[in-house]
Amino acid sequence: MLKSVDALRHQVSGPLAERCGVEVRVLTAEVHGHEVRGLAFSPGRILRYVLDAQTDRLRTSVMLRLARSSRQPAA
Repeated sequence: MLKSVDALRHQVSGPLAERCGVEVRVLTAEVHGHEVRGLAFSPGRILRYVLDAQTDRLRTSVMLRLARSSRQPAA
């Protein structure tokens, strides 16, 4: 398995960019056996991801989604 943090970020950033767009940024990357797990930021969302290093299968789930304000500003 990969050992350097830069190599982990590089391995994860490609599949994340394909799935979530080029504006996605990797926040954390951790090795757990043959999986790379962590958090990523995409405009308006915080994502949790799990990349299986053997099959290159990426799973993501939204942990936080920012909502637009419904308040109208005062005149």
